Amino acid sequence: MNPRHFLTILTTTVFSIISFPAIAQAETQFQTPSGNIHCLIADQNIRCDILEITSKIPLQPKDCKLDWGHVFNLNLRGNGYRGCYGDTVADPKNLVLKYGKTLRHQGFVCTSKRTGLTCINRDKKGWELSRERQRFF
Repeated sequence: MNPRHFLTILTTTVFSIISFPAIAQAETQFQTPSGNIHCLIADQNIRCDILEITSKIPLQPKDCKLDWGHVFNLNLRGNGYRGCYGDTVADPKNLVLKYGKTLRHQGFVCTSKRTGLTCINRDKKGWELSRERQRFF
């Protein structure tokens, strides 16, 4: 192949790749550095699972026929809440959100600190989660 022809093909290919708009990631998963909290952001909702909780868990609602107490949900608007669940979003391959770092995705903002994970939605509602304490605001 002629080197000039090869350079033209390479340049055209590179500019074609660069010119395509970035496709927004539909969902993202992450975990805290301790590996105790794992979260999934998808469909205008964030769900975080805490694997180990040392504080007292509220009584399970009568309408919850699955597992209770370790899952936290927050929609794009409104207050967060504990969820009834039969699965998990915990995955050791999840991205690690290092202490002191903030993740912004689909209207949610989550900050990882040594004291726990704070997530808020567009209404500035959310939670502070840790092994020892789970607080909604």
